[in-house]
Amino acid sequence: MDDSTGSVPGAVSGARSQELADQVRQRALQTSEKAAAYARDEPMKSLLIAAAAGAVLMGLLSLMVRSDE
Repeated sequence: MDDSTGSVPGAVSGARSQELADQVRQRALQTSEKAAAYARDEPMKSLLIAAAAGAVLMGLLSLMVRSDE
């Protein structure tokens, strides 16, 4: 029961929210572990991917700064 309103659905949705948060946290941990394993197994590919992502982000940032002027 939700103490502020006296309704049961508030407590149920709170439990469901916690369950969903736990699932998201678990998936994020698994994804992080997979990324770390990939970086260990393929260091050059990882470096090239990071460099390409950085170049794309810098290009987008450059376009945004130019459009403000």
